[in-house]
Amino acid sequence: MSNLSIALVGCGNFPFNTLYPMLRNLPITLRGVCDTDPAKLDRFARFFNAGNRYADYREMITTEKPDAVICVVNADIHYETAKFCLSRGIPVFVEKTPCQTAAQAEELSALQQGAYMAVGFNRRFVTAYMMTKEIIHRPEFGAISMYYSKFNASPYASTDYFVFNHIIHHLDLARYLLGEITDVQVQSRLRNDRSGAFAVHFAARESGAIGTIQAASMLEEAYPMERLDIAGTGGNVVADNLRDLRYNRTAPARDIDFARTLDNAGDCLSWNLSAGYGIVRGIFSYLGLEAELEDFIAAARTGSKPSCTIDLCVGTMRAMEKIRQIFSR
Repeated sequence: MSNLSIALVGCGNFPFNTLYPMLRNLPITLRGVCDTDPAKLDRFARFFNAGNRYADYREMITTEKPDAVICVVNADIHYETAKFCLSRGIPVFVEKTPCQTAAQAEELSALQQGAYMAVGFNRRFVTAYMMTKEIIHRPEFGAISMYYSKFNASPYASTDYFVFNHIIHHLDLARYLLGEITDVQVQSRLRNDRSGAFAVHFAARESGAIGTIQAASMLEEAYPMERLDIAGTGGNVVADNLRDLRYNRTAPARDIDFARTLDNAGDCLSWNLSAGYGIVRGIFSYLGLEAELEDFIAAARTGSKPSCTIDLCVGTMRAMEKIRQIFSR
């Protein structure tokens, strides 16, 4: 198949430093780039020898007629661009957060008629979390009972933006692993208008498990950012900072001398990131960033449905609305 022609909306630091360098390994041709900031647009176009430059995404899409569009700006522009593309039958990928409200997510979902909107909730593509999902649905794991995750960051522009743009990642992760969540409650302790600590409590509808997401915007990004711990009636699985996974199972009884061999049926299973992994798959593969883009490009080339479409994210937006309502009281 020939390369997929794409247009890129947004030329900020994330597309420049991370996203587009990964796209260059995929079968795409960049037809046009768009940004309202001339300096960002000029830097991106010159460095990557990009296609035609535009300040208006509508003009770019209408003129270039790309096979697909990638948009990395903010929730408002993601919603507007996706609506524009879907109404014209053009597949579109947007970074999180995809829109402002659950109603907008439902609207965009309904517009998916022959073209799909993919959303960049990359935790759904993280190696350790995909392994976790497989493990917790094994019969031996038993009934899922408790869920805990931690997701930290440096101080944000505002605590509301931290909730909306950062915690939403782990809200979506909880839904990806457990299904729909209910009974959402929030506790918060704010240090100032840019820094605070939050605890999101919920129940999982299908399994009946209870869960907590802890998140704080008061640490440096270099600090280990996240951790996940899920307990079942037959074991528990821990994913630490995306790079290390341990599946703790009920180990066999051993006599006082202890056997000097691992028991394949019961001892802990462990995975950690190999230093050679980046050479084989790409430096961001274990973070799910390359995988989500590869998934979108492959789907757009064949007219099939990507793995994380906007209809799968409506529940995430509903939960986020609930959290913001509680937070604003």
